[in-house]
Amino acid sequence: MSKRAQTGRPGTARRVMNPDESNRLFVYEYDRGSNYEQDTRLTTALSALLPEDTLVHPDQRLFQTVHLITEYAWCDMHFEMRRAAGLLRDRDYLLAAQLLERASALGEVAVQAVRVLLEFLPQESLLTMRETFPENTTGLDSPGARNLRRAATALWQETEAAVAREDLDLRQLVVAQGRGAAPDREDRSPDLALVRQALLRLDGAVAAWKHHHLRLVWSQLGGHPEAGTAAAEDTRDGLPKSLRGQSTSGVRAMAERSLFPRLWDSVDDTYRAFVPDEQTPA
Repeated sequence: MSKRAQTGRPGTARRVMNPDESNRLFVYEYDRGSNYEQDTRLTTALSALLPEDTLVHPDQRLFQTVHLITEYAWCDMHFEMRRAAGLLRDRDYLLAAQLLERASALGEVAVQAVRVLLEFLPQESLLTMRETFPENTTGLDSPGARNLRRAATALWQETEAAVAREDLDLRQLVVAQGRGAAPDREDRSPDLALVRQALLRLDGAVAAWKHHHLRLVWSQLGGHPEAGTAAAEDTRDGLPKSLRGQSTSGVRAMAERSLFPRLWDSVDDTYRAFVPDEQTPA
């Protein structure tokens, strides 16, 4: 691989984000031909933002930016999850765990992004924008969310295969993580225990995003279960609906779903091992 011959020194900006700005110091310039812009594809990324003169509300810039940040984070999470799956096949469990921890940290980026909307997007701003969105403009069509779910299924299959390959089970990984003595050199359960812990964190990061998003829906569209109008609706037909016509109660159901449902079996198994059935509160 050879470096590009061009110097990449920035020149005169070929594009501006806000051409109608009268104060020269407030003009946002980009596409200066720098290697930084080319290597990061920043010019292309910034060009995805709606021009200011097409925004239906000033807060639409925040709304779009947060969604783009989230999709970028999810795309990279997907990339790291794929790499981790390959490392599990190669029995490189420690590096697989590191990549899953990285994916989890990227998940926190998406959580922070949705928190910004939850805390700083006024309800009337979103409803004003929503009136201009065409039918079927819905986050249910997010490629990032859909691909994460599919990747999680494949990643879990590789995890189970790795555990079986080492003649272990998930309960033994829990034991390994809480061990009181050094393991045998050939014992891979401590390494796989780190993979399990990273999966728990990754699942938690996605769950945190879902729950913050659910609160965003409640704060912007309504339908909180404690609201009098919602509580009075036995059939839930009176709940707000998405632009696809689906009840927002579906968002609540999605918030409770795990990326790795079978991951939680070992938690229950460990509880049962320590708390006999006759001691379990009714």
